[in-house]
Amino acid sequence: MKAILHLPRDIALAASILLATRAAGASPDKKTTDGLYGRFDGDLDLSAAIGGSLVRGGSGVSALMRLLFLETAGLYVGYDDALGHATSAPARSLAIGVGIRPVFLPRWSYDADRGPAIVDMTLDAFTLDLGVLWSADERGRLADKPGLELAVGTEVPLVGRAAGPWIGARGALRWSASELSGSSDAALGPALYLTFAWHFIADAHVVDTGDEVMR
Repeated sequence: MKAILHLPRDIALAASILLATRAAGASPDKKTTDGLYGRFDGDLDLSAAIGGSLVRGGSGVSALMRLLFLETAGLYVGYDDALGHATSAPARSLAIGVGIRPVFLPRWSYDADRGPAIVDMTLDAFTLDLGVLWSADERGRLADKPGLELAVGTEVPLVGRAAGPWIGARGALRWSASELSGSSDAALGPALYLTFAWHFIADAHVVDTGDEVMR
C-alpha cells in the first residue's frame, strides 16, 4: 500500500530528474523545443470528450472523461448510448478503468520530442486502457456484474499545446460478465470511438502532499 501511495511522487521525481538532465545537456543551437508543449504546466490533465461510437449491431454517441497524472497514468470513465438505434448491441454501457501512456516519458527522456508538436503529442498520447464494463440488458438496465474492456487509442492536438481541443480515436475489445463466465454465446464485440475533447491542465500539488514547509 505504501508503494502505491508513493507512486505519484516517484513518477514526479523521475520526471524532474529527466528534466534537469536534459536541461543540462541541451544544445541551444540545435534545440528548438523543450518537447513538453505545456504538459508539465500542472501535474494533472483532466479531459472531457464526446463523440460517436460504432459497435457490433448498432451505433450511437459516447462520452469519455479522463484524469492523467503527469501525462503518464490515471483513471477514465466512459459511457456509450445507442439512442434507441441498436439492434443486437446493448442500449448503453458504462466503463471505469485505468489508463497508461507508456510512450511519453521514454520519448521525452531520450530527446525524441523535437517537433512538430502535432507529431510528438500524437505519438505520446498513445494510451492503453483496462477497465470494468457494465452493459445494459434487454430492458435497458445495466448488468449487476461487470465485464471487461481492453482498449487502445490516441489523440491529436488541434493547437499544438496540452491544454485545449483534441480529436481522438479509440478501439476497444469488450466482454460481458456472461461471456467471461461462459454462460452466454452473445458477444459484445469490438467498438470504435471517434471523439472531440477539451483538455485542462491543473496543478493539484499531488506530489507536494505530506511535504513540510521549510522555515
